[in-house]
Amino acid sequence: MSQMAIALIILAATIVLFIWEPVPILVTAIGASIAYAYAGIIPVGDIFKGYNSNTIVLLAGMMIVGSSLFHTGLTDIIGEKMVKITGKSERNIVLATLIVSCALSSVCSNIGVMTAMAPLVTAMCFSAGCGSSRTLMALLFGAQFGGFVTLVGVGSNASAANAMADLGLTPFGFFGITPFGLGICVLGTLYFTFVGMKFLPDTGYVPEFAKVEKKPFDKNKAAIACITMAAVLVVIALSPKKMPMHVAAVIGSLVIMGTKCMTVREAIAAIDWNCMLLVGSLTATSTGVQKSGAGAAMAELILQILGEHPSTFMITTVIFIAAAILTQVMSNIPTIMLFMPIGVSIAKAINVSPYPICMIITLAGAASYATPFAAPQNMMTVGWTQYRFVDYVKAGLPMLLVTYLVIVAVIPFYLPY
Repeated sequence: MSQMAIALIILAATIVLFIWEPVPILVTAIGASIAYAYAGIIPVGDIFKGYNSNTIVLLAGMMIVGSSLFHTGLTDIIGEKMVKITGKSERNIVLATLIVSCALSSVCSNIGVMTAMAPLVTAMCFSAGCGSSRTLMALLFGAQFGGFVTLVGVGSNASAANAMADLGLTPFGFFGITPFGLGICVLGTLYFTFVGMKFLPDTGYVPEFAKVEKKPFDKNKAAIACITMAAVLVVIALSPKKMPMHVAAVIGSLVIMGTKCMTVREAIAAIDWNCMLLVGSLTATSTGVQKSGAGAAMAELILQILGEHPSTFMITTVIFIAAAILTQVMSNIPTIMLFMPIGVSIAKAINVSPYPICMIITLAGAASYATPFAAPQNMMTVGWTQYRFVDYVKAGLPMLLVTYLVIVAVIPFYLPY
């Protein structure tokens, strides 16, 4: 049996176990990574490679910095003031979360935005007397929508630009994807606020960073926590080479502990270890699918389906569906790097402009809404909400359709073939 077949069997079994959940999701995720290793698809040393990453360090640091807002009593005040603006309607809180996360994620790392905003939106929900799970999922979707607005919104956009340059094309500029991104932001926000959130139950789960006994407001410590959070966010937004995001988050957490806003014991307790383990183990699953050759096989299938003289509508539809499906089970950057040269080859073969095809691949590759392991931020949200695989599918598949419709509507006017 080929490695690709084995990889797909492991993936199918993982999905079934995620849906059925006879054992905890974490057990399934770690078991899948071990299965990929002992099937020879990934090196045994890579089973736990996902835990030794900058993303894990960033998450841990930001969980501590975010939790300091609870420990100093600041979130209670912020939550109460924000609820005075939004009211106690969960839908209004979801809408506000989507708008703010969209705006911030257009210029900042979406993971950075999510880890910074999660304590605040959770506090808003507590003040309004509603569960936080749907609002935290709105935070995920808003951060993903915002990632479509500029070239720096999500890492895969920059990877797409680099891939285009390597192929001899002029990469999209900073605002090159903005017309598509704005459409996705507007329609996506309306979709989730009025339709998508109805597909999701309120799990009633309280994230680890919010499991803090109500504490009196400490003005001095609150000021330190607030300034530290703001400083880390500025670094995340500017992304200087000498101060990577994960280093800034660690320094921020050290400041929080060093100024006694939190004790070391409280800081360790604030880290959601279930979330961290999920992110690390599901990274191996994504790598296993990538290395098995399943992506390359799908690309070959695209060429066969399109034939010699496909219509522009056929090109848009087939490439979007293929890239969007693959990015749900494989990280978005490998998906884009795999499809970009194939897309350019298709454009040359049928004598059309490669730029609309590159745009479709860029957008579809980042449309990672519909599974927990489609992107690190999805895995992180599982730990915060305890949503199941099927919940992601129910909320995410319609959003894929929204993204597709935006592309079909904008391509002919902005990037015609």
